[in-house]
Amino acid sequence: MTRFFLVICTVLLLANCNQVKPSPESFTGPVANINDTNRKISAIKMNFYEVTEIDGRNIYSSSACTSEGGQHEQVGLSVCSLRHPTPAGKQVLHIRAVNYATVPFFTLFNNIYKVEGDVVVTLEAGKEYFVKGEISKGYTAVWVEDSKGSLVSRKIEK
Repeated sequence: MTRFFLVICTVLLLANCNQVKPSPESFTGPVANINDTNRKISAIKMNFYEVTEIDGRNIYSSSACTSEGGQHEQVGLSVCSLRHPTPAGKQVLHIRAVNYATVPFFTLFNNIYKVEGDVVVTLEAGKEYFVKGEISKGYTAVWVEDSKGSLVSRKIEK
């Protein structure tokens, strides 16, 4: 039984490390900025609304950044909220809403509400955009807004 428990814990810890920080890509030409957002739930829990791919290219997400920072601090969160320079024009973004706990072990006892998918957006050069969302027991959604709060993508809902 102990061996089984250790195997399960190892698999869960390795699954938490599935994002690799890619080297930053430079985009030529005009860019817009897409900002990940988050909402603090408790001292050890956050909800993240983030972009994880731009036109099929993996990018470093705020939850991965927070995970790396949080591993060194046993109390509280060291939260990242990333800003992603993105080429202006039509882009396919992979966005998600996900719960995050500083210690992966806590996720065994909590529901992980998650929704993710691709949205097509047309980004204007020099403008700011924000990944927004909502996570609750009965409803989870994620979408992209402009700096005025207007919806610029469809909502991905569950």
